Amino acid sequence: MLTPKQRQHLKALAHPLKPLLRVGKGGFSPSQAEELEGLLEAHELVKVKLNQNTFEDAGSMLAALQARIEGLEHVWTIGHTLLLFRPSRNKPTRYPLS
Repeated sequence: MLTPKQRQHLKALAHPLKPLLRVGKGGFSPSQAEELEGLLEAHELVKVKLNQNTFEDAGSMLAALQARIEGLEHVWTIGHTLLLFRPSRNKPTRYPLS
């Protein structure tokens, strides 16, 4: 669980990042879950954009993601963009939170 200070720190670091994953009209698919796993392992801090034509809302999307991906932390949601964080499991983290 992230503290408010840790969330604030990650939000500041994520400001210049572009969304790496987009969810469209078809919703969130299992292949996108695998792709997100790889993105989190490589980047740790990832923006996910929900296109406006999607039938998913941010809350249900976040619940589905957290159920599928172990250790996933929701940092922030603004509009149709989710900011997600999970420290790398194979290498030292780029974003130390302590």
